[in-house]
Amino acid sequence: MDQVTILPFVDFQHDALAVFDDVEQGIVLKEDVWVSAYHVGQSLVNGKIGVSVREGGGVDMTSREGVEVERVSKTNFLVTVPSLSISNLPVRFPRQVVNLPYTKATNVSPELHVNSIDYSDKSGQLVVGGTDGYAVVVSPTDPKALVELKGHVGDVLHVEWFPSGEVVLTASSDLSVRIFSSQTGINPRTLRGHTRAITATHIVGVGRQVLSASKDGTVRLWDVGKGEEVKQWNVYPGKFIDAMVVVEDARGLRALGVDSEDEHVILAATPDGTVSAFALSSDSGSPALFTSRALVDSRLECIAYSPATGLIATGHTNGTIVVRNMDTLLAAPGAIEDVPPLIVRRNVGPVFSLVFVDHASGDDTDLLVGTSAGLPCRLGLAVDGATITPTVKEEYAGWEAVSVETWAVASDGVWCAGGEGGVRRY
Repeated sequence: MDQVTILPFVDFQHDALAVFDDVEQGIVLKEDVWVSAYHVGQSLVNGKIGVSVREGGGVDMTSREGVEVERVSKTNFLVTVPSLSISNLPVRFPRQVVNLPYTKATNVSPELHVNSIDYSDKSGQLVVGGTDGYAVVVSPTDPKALVELKGHVGDVLHVEWFPSGEVVLTASSDLSVRIFSSQTGINPRTLRGHTRAITATHIVGVGRQVLSASKDGTVRLWDVGKGEEVKQWNVYPGKFIDAMVVVEDARGLRALGVDSEDEHVILAATPDGTVSAFALSSDSGSPALFTSRALVDSRLECIAYSPATGLIATGHTNGTIVVRNMDTLLAAPGAIEDVPPLIVRRNVGPVFSLVFVDHASGDDTDLLVGTSAGLPCRLGLAVDGATITPTVKEEYAGWEAVSVETWAVASDGVWCAGGEGGVRRY
């Protein structure tokens, strides 16, 4: 494995805001909040903030035991840890938490676990998929007025808005892809054919066709109007697909050696870390354009693509994130294009979710990261030719040590969700 870049992390007591509120309201006169920071290979810093009533109203903060904390707003802090060279790192608590109504089917049914979310700027609504067929459309401004999307009998693993903001695509472990009206919850189309759980979807263009990827090792193209499968492609026999992205921008297509700007290239990622590429225009059953080799010896969990920078990122169970330029997927070992990737790790928790947030300039990009142990963050990736330089730009606090499975990017912030069942906006 190539050299790993280690980045620090800051973990802030998840209910710290409640402590501040209790002190400010005089429920308690003073209380400590813990703040931990760690950088692999260096000492763990377990700092504290003393929160106490200020004479005349408000609260006072006293940082001690190796951390310096400044509160810049009700939900935002700046953390400095001199011994770990961490300076004024923003730590943000949620601006909003949407607690989803959920009733367990039986006493032994699992609690709600959110697997996938998506946000529509057009409708201002979230679609949420989770445990045991749970799928709803919810408005952040009125969470109780939700629309239930009924029909799935297995875990809903992927949800996605159609461009109209009125229709939703869902995929489940029950082997079906479903299309719902977000306004009525009616399910006019159900697409069947996969033989194992469906892990990812993609809406082609305005939505007349959709793609689905599955643990059965296939990617399938569907005609939505007819409710029929049009084509399918297979990864290497015995492999299954855990994640998928689709490249449809001119820059990305050129990097993959595709001349036509009308093409779409499907990148299907398998647990062994390989990525197979299929052209949407190719015939059903056509072989992959290429299959890239694995770069780390760890199971692949997720994949993300940045059209603005041409970067592709994969998250793995050993806590590593592999970031590389798209054109290196094609590179033969030892070729001039075979540039070593950036491999980043903050801790050893599996990386379950990655989403790029591209900048208007297109020079650099941000990467949202969710892991099995909470600790969601925003990494900054500065791109200078083949060199990619990572930094930790923001920590997202308010999580216990539970998985962060999914992200959605909105015009006014980001949403994430996972093992605690609620959806948080930062």
